[in-house]
Amino acid sequence: MARILVASVPIPGHVGPLRRIAADLAGRGHDVTFVTGSQFAGSAEAAGLRFVALSGIADFGPERQAEIYAGRGALRPGPEQLDYDFVKVFYEPVSEQHATLQRVLAEAPGEPTVVLTDQSFMGHWPVRLGAPGVRPAAFIGIGVVPLSLNSADTAPFGFGLPPDSSPAGRARNAEQNSMVEGMFAHSTGVLTGILRDLGADPGTMPFPMNAIVALPDRFLELAVEGVEYPRSDLPPGVRFVGSLPAELPGDLSLPEWWDDVLTAERVVVVTQGTTANRDLTQLIEPATRALADLDALVVVTTGRPDATLTGLPANVRVADHIPYAALFPHTDLLVTNGGYGACLQALAHGVPLVIAGQSEDKIEVSARLAWSGAAVNLATETPGEGDVRTAVETVLKDPRYRERARELQAESARHDAFEEIAHAVEEVLNATG
Repeated sequence: MARILVASVPIPGHVGPLRRIAADLAGRGHDVTFVTGSQFAGSAEAAGLRFVALSGIADFGPERQAEIYAGRGALRPGPEQLDYDFVKVFYEPVSEQHATLQRVLAEAPGEPTVVLTDQSFMGHWPVRLGAPGVRPAAFIGIGVVPLSLNSADTAPFGFGLPPDSSPAGRARNAEQNSMVEGMFAHSTGVLTGILRDLGADPGTMPFPMNAIVALPDRFLELAVEGVEYPRSDLPPGVRFVGSLPAELPGDLSLPEWWDDVLTAERVVVVTQGTTANRDLTQLIEPATRALADLDALVVVTTGRPDATLTGLPANVRVADHIPYAALFPHTDLLVTNGGYGACLQALAHGVPLVIAGQSEDKIEVSARLAWSGAAVNLATETPGEGDVRTAVETVLKDPRYRERARELQAESARHDAFEEIAHAVEEVLNATG
């Protein structure tokens, strides 16, 4: 039995998979503590986990997230927004994340502990970089967004460009990777200042987007290799473990119109996910209008119970949430703003995609899945109705998209993410002696 501290930034798309991983490890007999924002205490305790809330600014909830979104609204998607996000969402909370982890680690300072976090949680970085405090036996990072790692074979994260390992492409990549360090000089300076104040030596740290992958003893990406750009310089500690299997809640409640899904010859699902769903005019509303006379049942999941849609076409059904494990086995196409978890779950069910997302990591999700051959990338978060309609018809009519999605489904089926994560925990503990 190992002592494991699982931590996540308090963002639903990060907390969800980390909570499931923590519960699986606890079910294997490990002593697991789950650390994230206080708003998730109930769901963690319902999963049978010991829960510790983050302190101070690290414990940000919906109000803080709304404030952050308001501040980034005037910024351009891509690197400009990412620089802002790095500071407000990920770097400023590091001191309080570190303090929370140290309090938990100090409960058993002589006992070997594995710290396992989502890739955006950096509260373990200070002691990794020499700050005073209780040092865990090992660190494991869990990737819940595409790899941010710069490479000789890829453009920088946030550019939304396909890979290119040709001589000309490598020259482009080298120039852009060098340039991007300057573009993120402000946010990197904020982070290094925070780390220095905690007693760490940030001079030994790689560029932060590389450090996310390079600092942990193992970095486990919740995806298959087929959806990630190939890199000849991938660090040896990186593993692709496949996506977590979709789960059905014990108290599953389906809409009263669920039989329409079961009997439909074709089902198209439209969603804006669980976070970037405040403005339904970005994708959901134009998509429902664009698909009004499509020969398919269009199922819209709004991601929020307070959403109101009016004037709906006859072929559209709306719910605030339907578990993907219930919905995707009956789905022919997903129209989405590019939430990584939803996209990977769709592919795990052999469902091709149309993606309209550019915010957060979505610019990279869109580019990667289009590169994989299983999706059309609309390259905007506010597509026109005609663009949505054309893309949907393209994917439905061209069998190559469905065939590629099924190839990725087969690749996903060859993985057992929970088992591979548990094995990595044992592996790093054994390596420490």
